[in-house]
Amino acid sequence: MKNIKLSICTALVAVSFFACKKANDSVVPESLSSGQTASQSVTASAAGVTVLGAPIAEAKIYKLIKGYNKDDKFEASGVYYLNGYFYVASDNRFEIAKIKQTLPENSNENSLLGSGPGDSGFEGITYAAKSTPAFFVVEEAVANGSQYQPRIREYNSSMVYQSSLWADYYFTEANSNKGFEGIAWVARGGVDYLLGLVEGTGKIAVLKKNNNQWQKVTEITLPASASFTDYSDLTVYGNRVAITSQQDSKLWVGTLNSTDWAITGGKTYEFPKGNSSGVVGSGNNVLYANVEGVSFINDTQIVVVSDKAKSDQPSYQKFKDQSVHIFNLPL
Repeated sequence: MKNIKLSICTALVAVSFFACKKANDSVVPESLSSGQTASQSVTASAAGVTVLGAPIAEAKIYKLIKGYNKDDKFEASGVYYLNGYFYVASDNRFEIAKIKQTLPENSNENSLLGSGPGDSGFEGITYAAKSTPAFFVVEEAVANGSQYQPRIREYNSSMVYQSSLWADYYFTEANSNKGFEGIAWVARGGVDYLLGLVEGTGKIAVLKKNNNQWQKVTEITLPASASFTDYSDLTVYGNRVAITSQQDSKLWVGTLNSTDWAITGGKTYEFPKGNSSGVVGSGNNVLYANVEGVSFINDTQIVVVSDKAKSDQPSYQKFKDQSVHIFNLPL
């Protein structure tokens, strides 16, 4: 990947509505794929879906963490942006990658937090900005006796593991691989809630913590405009909800009601396509086919992370797998 230095305003100028009043929260791109430009023009697909421009920055995760190489797997499954860093969960690692938002390669500014043997099964990560801040990481669905349930792990603000509780949501062995793919923290009336996104249905469980578990309070059904083949992550930013689809290579943004547990409105975005060499904008191949995590950086910028491409996927989709990608998001 070649380095490219751009000012914030230059990186964002093609999106005319986005002024530099939030420049301190925006990303200065350091790296783009070979042959790719930082153009942020957006277009409308034939179905009226907004197609995102090329990412302003992206990088393979192994290139960011000092001491790792292309043989090291980072099967990214969730991401949360906080104070200039991306916290990335992977389903094959217990460590959480903490990556500086400017994506410096092979840098001591990036690190792995925590430890543990084997595959983690982590599928989503969120942060609770409360009096005692905490991170939460969800395991998709774990055998608990004769049933399968998501398990939610709590960490302190330094990503030190604290405890785990089951979520009051149940799967069979047959559909346990379609469990919770993402979680998001929401506070209402002094009460902490977690939203759990179900991969196979798009249902969102609303959970409240008690002494024994994260108890289901209700369940949200998404609007028809968010009808995807699968659902790979969600994030909440103010009253905005973003949901990704891995199989459809799309992102949906709606509005979380403040008075009840409902999500309304909605706009769909398609990740940009490219050629068989992985270059965005010069072909019609689906490149971003493994997006499994999403988080807002600010009102008009998101970060997404990609899982490892499967062996039966086209070779050009491997150019974007196991990576962090930063996109401008038109309103």
